[in-house]
Amino acid sequence: MEESDDFDSIFGTKLDLAYNHQVIEQIHHHRRALENELFFDRLLKAVGVDQASKLYPPRSNQDLRNLYQRIVTSTSPDHHKQSLVYYILKDLPSQTQSSVDYAKNCYIPNKYQVFIDGIWYLDRLVLERALDYLTDPCLVPTFPEDILYTLCRHAPKDDPSLPLSYYHTVSPIISSTRVLDTLFNTMCSASITEAFFFSRSHGELIHQHLFELLVCFVHANSEGDIRASRAVELLGLPLDEKEEAWLEEYLVKREGNKLAGAKDTIMMRRIAMGRLLEAIEFSENLSGRTVDGVSWTTLRGGLQQGSKPQAVIKSAIPG
Repeated sequence: MEESDDFDSIFGTKLDLAYNHQVIEQIHHHRRALENELFFDRLLKAVGVDQASKLYPPRSNQDLRNLYQRIVTSTSPDHHKQSLVYYILKDLPSQTQSSVDYAKNCYIPNKYQVFIDGIWYLDRLVLERALDYLTDPCLVPTFPEDILYTLCRHAPKDDPSLPLSYYHTVSPIISSTRVLDTLFNTMCSASITEAFFFSRSHGELIHQHLFELLVCFVHANSEGDIRASRAVELLGLPLDEKEEAWLEEYLVKREGNKLAGAKDTIMMRRIAMGRLLEAIEFSENLSGRTVDGVSWTTLRGGLQQGSKPQAVIKSAIPG
């Protein structure tokens, strides 16, 4: 880096320049929320600076100088090192030259500024602003799985649009089971049907794993009218023979049999598919509460008499 990039020319000569206590506590809070690793930590590691959590945030002027020295003496390209300094300047907007002026003076490429802006907001969990930058067409995706995972984990539970927007815009290759499962649960919260067809885009082992996650999501992560609506959507999916078998095996013989409403789902699916004799046989194991004067005992009697209780089925969906 150039001589003009020395610490005093960038940060000034005030010996009391340092991060204030509130900023330090916010950074530590966000690091904990991000499973003890900020994206800035990843960037420091990428340029060869170890022990990021001990160096950042710096607690004193000397700590700030030490962090700066570790960055600029690394063997990484100058624009990588300057991008990290740009990040730090964003932490200190009123005490030093502005990060924007620094970027202009150093001729930091625009795509690096855009990426660092996005990462800086992501580290502070300001997700909408982060997404504006991280989906910019000028960027080559960096840490895409980690970014997607963070967006899925921290987006509002009732609004999965942010992580899904990132996923559909960037189209990251997902190699981590943890990231795939987290993304899939986010997809389920947006649309059971779309998540179902996404599961089919994978090989058989992952397809079955995701399908079971979907079934579990409907039963374990929904309540009231939302659960009833998702149950109806699940029951109406165009399952093939393998998926039909997976549903029965998961909800009857495996861990899914402990989920609330598991037996109800099997019963209703058999009725919906016209497997009435199997439904009658299975209903011998059902009791449950009465809804609008209808219980599984009542429904079983109707089946045995050859009635067509479609309207009853919907009212019997557990809420």
